[in-house]
Amino acid sequence: MGMSTNVIGIRSGNDSEYKKHSKVLRACLDAGIEKLPRETAEYFGEESPYEGLFEEVLEVTIPKTRWDDRDMCEGYEIKVSDIPSGVETIRFYNSY
Repeated sequence: MGMSTNVIGIRSGNDSEYKKHSKVLRACLDAGIEKLPRETAEYFGEESPYEGLFEEVLEVTIPKTRWDDRDMCEGYEIKVSDIPSGVETIRFYNSY
């Protein structure tokens, strides 16, 4: 079984756009509405509401480059200037 290392950025949930669309998403979930309004669907990138959208939209791809020193060390390099706007946290995680 192999292991892989991943890197994601996490935006703040305090952004005004996020708050606005989260309220719409919550209302749709609570009311049992099966299709999000157009603007909110575009924001979340999904037409159907589900709980996971609250967190998924906050996760963004962090551009990274594979790095190794040829002496049994390897990892990723991230250029600070390439971090997307609004990212407050960078999460490194391993998965099996």
